Amino acid sequence: MKPMEPSRKGKILIVDDAPSVARFTSEILKTEYHIRIVSNGVEALEVISTYHPDIVLLDVVMPGMNGIEVCKKIRTEKSFAFMKIIMISSKTHIEERIQGYEAGADDYIGKPFKKEELLAKVRVFYRLKLVEDQLHEMNEKLNEQVRIRTDQLIDSARMAAIGKSTAGIVHNLNNPLQAILGYSELLELKSPENPMIQKLRSSAMLMKEMIATILTTSREENCIKVDNIDLNTLLRNQIEMMKANNFFKHQVKTEIDLQPLPLYKGVYAHFSQSLGNLIKNAVDAMYQTANKVLSVQTKADEQTIQITISDTGCGMDPETLPKIFDPFFTTKPLSAPNDEPCGTGIGLASTQEMIEAYGGKIDVESRTGIGSRFTVTLPLIIR
Repeated sequence: MKPMEPSRKGKILIVDDAPSVARFTSEILKTEYHIRIVSNGVEALEVISTYHPDIVLLDVVMPGMNGIEVCKKIRTEKSFAFMKIIMISSKTHIEERIQGYEAGADDYIGKPFKKEELLAKVRVFYRLKLVEDQLHEMNEKLNEQVRIRTDQLIDSARMAAIGKSTAGIVHNLNNPLQAILGYSELLELKSPENPMIQKLRSSAMLMKEMIATILTTSREENCIKVDNIDLNTLLRNQIEMMKANNFFKHQVKTEIDLQPLPLYKGVYAHFSQSLGNLIKNAVDAMYQTANKVLSVQTKADEQTIQITISDTGCGMDPETLPKIFDPFFTTKPLSAPNDEPCGTGIGLASTQEMIEAYGGKIDVESRTGIGSRFTVTLPLIIR
């Protein structure tokens, strides 16, 4: 069987006080691996700290510090945890083998050894080293993602508490706002042509609409009951809420085409989160592009509702596209300065899960440098 091709050329450190043995070992391995040779334990420990070999071929019997002592010292360093150590000795007593294993050796080969035997052992342990390195890297990334996600959940809980307080504050703004509206109406009756009074009244009306949107969204998203949802209104609210983002408010043009839709039975928070994720991702995709247009369209037929969210962003290549709904997959950095887009790869995965829970699906079209189009199709169920 042909051995598995490694992703990189491995590094071997040969530690042997016999130059002829070291050269012989090197000749066997040098076509497949990078080789370094040292003649004693002290030099081996110095070289390991900078060379970082994948495998150490360690002679047991050496003057001064023997191989067992070198092996123990290597194993005390956490950064060398995945380094493979193969002990080499002319002695074949079981006691010596046990000493080597107890010191942290991974395997043992006796002198004289056959070329095929040494090469086979080294290949096996190098493949094992690569797998362990990959698992360690994946674990480190997962730990970082878990840490960031935990911070986000803590922030979400904190923001939810702030949101409830904010909703109360916003609600209390209605009373003074009603007074402003009332007096502006009286002033308008006295001076109907005064542009300053007209500006005052229109600004007050705009504030009233904003307060109503915030209160409606806050109330609906804190409710988990199944209800009849006006998806067009939900989309308008999500777009309105996005205006809190300065990048969206000042740089992104919106094209909205919302056709009449039947009410859809579901949990409001499910759709506000799902469609909100798609809108936010579309906006994020346009962060570095010159032309920034967010398009939101809806339509319905006798069997389905279709919601299409398009952007003129960076788009995705054919290699990226199949991965976008995988948990923790993201093309964004996990964190970023200022208002630059970042993410954990959770948004689209949870969006797909929520939409599919209603029997729906999400279709994606994307072209690099052109943009992306996400189409949510929801079945209309006759109840």
